[in-house]
Amino acid sequence: MAIWTERDEDYEALLNRSALWAVTYGDLMSYLVIFFLLLYSMVSTKNVDMQMSMKSVEQQFGKESKVVSEVLSGHGIQQIARLDIRESKLRIVFNAPILFASGSANLREDCIPYLNKLAQSLTELPNPIQIEGHTDNKPVAGKKFLSNWELSAARAFAVLRAFEINGLPSSRLSATGYGEFRPVKANNTPEGRSANRRIEVNIMRMEE
Repeated sequence: MAIWTERDEDYEALLNRSALWAVTYGDLMSYLVIFFLLLYSMVSTKNVDMQMSMKSVEQQFGKESKVVSEVLSGHGIQQIARLDIRESKLRIVFNAPILFASGSANLREDCIPYLNKLAQSLTELPNPIQIEGHTDNKPVAGKKFLSNWELSAARAFAVLRAFEINGLPSSRLSATGYGEFRPVKANNTPEGRSANRRIEVNIMRMEE
């Protein structure tokens, strides 16, 4: 009888050890479910925020809202630019070094397709488009540009020229360089200087 009891106990222990994989597997599945629920909630929240942004655009830009919404959500522009909705304009901000290398006013080759798609979308709108170039307050490196003012103006004009090549009427376009004189953050930190080095494409609201 003792022999059989020991065998029963050994068999029970074996069964318990064999069931451990099921516990581990169950925990893993629980973690995966939680992970995907969190991922889904993040995506859903992002979609809600985008829908709210589009609603705001529709309220402020009226009949042009459909095309402006496509600019917000289409062509992957949101991957390289920040979108800022103001009362009088839709501002698309490209921070350095997305469009230009340091000290250069030549558009980077990898960003040109995005600008082309943006320009093609904007051809459907009658709105004036103002392009602004901004820099930080560090002196310009190299001899091509004498000041940040010149560099920012050359960069703004480079974007304007890209839009013009893609069919945007010259009469709707303007370009201005502000140098370091319109910062959005203090220039005393690398993060602040990075935020100040930017190109702004402003889609102006039509006059009533």
